[in-house]
Amino acid sequence: MNKRPIRTKAPYRVDIITIVLVAALVLFGLVSLLNVLSDPFDGTETSFEAFFNRLNFQFFSRQVANILISLAALIPLAIFDYDKYKPFTKVAYIVCIVLLALLVIAGESTRGALGWYNLGTRAFQPSEITKVVLIVVLGKAASEIYDRRGPISALRDFLRLFLIFFVPFLLVILQNDFGTAMVMLIIFGGILFCVRIRWRYVIGGLFAMGVGGIVSWMVVLTDVQKERIRVFLDPTRDLEGAGLNVLHAKQIIGSGGFWGKGYFTKGTLIQQGYVPIRHSDFIFSGIGEGLGFFGAMMLIIVFFLLLFHWLHTALVARDTFGRCLAVGCTVMLAAHIFENVAMNLGAMPVTGIPLPFISYGGSNILASFACVGIAMSVYARAAGGRQL
Repeated sequence: MNKRPIRTKAPYRVDIITIVLVAALVLFGLVSLLNVLSDPFDGTETSFEAFFNRLNFQFFSRQVANILISLAALIPLAIFDYDKYKPFTKVAYIVCIVLLALLVIAGESTRGALGWYNLGTRAFQPSEITKVVLIVVLGKAASEIYDRRGPISALRDFLRLFLIFFVPFLLVILQNDFGTAMVMLIIFGGILFCVRIRWRYVIGGLFAMGVGGIVSWMVVLTDVQKERIRVFLDPTRDLEGAGLNVLHAKQIIGSGGFWGKGYFTKGTLIQQGYVPIRHSDFIFSGIGEGLGFFGAMMLIIVFFLLLFHWLHTALVARDTFGRCLAVGCTVMLAAHIFENVAMNLGAMPVTGIPLPFISYGGSNILASFACVGIAMSVYARAAGGRQL
């Protein structure tokens, strides 16, 4: 049995590394958003007024509002001890399940998925918030089992964790949001890794996924969903839809070369609307065109530094719960980054997964900032920091 460590008080530690890296990513995202949505530049913008008139501030101003709202969630999550999340986990989980279920029952399809509540000029995607709630709920349940009985070995313990994960996972699948479902699966795997699950469950899970994939192809997936997979394997099958978007995204990235064409310059394909949803799903293609291979790699390196720092936070966490929270937040962001970049490069199907801190989207920004707050709270108390 693992004994809980004795907590000693120490000065509250501000996570400067996370603050600096996230601030840099957010500012870069705002500039990139302005760039991709600008009216095409033609080289005649010799005055500030002419340059300014090319800019489109519609989504920029909304994104600033999204960031300010998300900061209101980040600050208390970062300040208060993460142990104080525990009393709210059950209610938050039930609310998320209800919101997801209502969408399945009576939601209206948007871009082939049922994942949004339309709120006038804005939309709310509960699955984004559910991912963060899932991290906390799974982290609490898994850490309690580990602290009482050690590594996950009993079938009842595994089934308890699996049920917590599977209910929202299934509801998201029923919304046709396979990208978010994949992120949830990765979160589940990451937290199980923290509590040292036995290999028999890992092997059994992989086998079940293989069988489930075969059964889903034969029974569950519709012809439209099967065609999406076929288009991913061969984009030329749909040169008027998703396949064309992938080919254009790759063309846009390739046109940037090594150093890129620059931001707010003439001759950029992204500003001419070569891909849809360029402010969200395909914003990385605009970054690759504007800053080239070098700039895109610098962005990925900044992401890597943030994820590496959060993994280190998990290693020095005060307890098992803190470790699960830090790893859950890390793998969630890593899954988003990998899926979005790979989608733009044609290495994964187009799933609608945004790029954290960069893509436009209120729900995604809120979820990403919530992860930042949680990771900062774990870091602040890694050495037994003060409790508020």
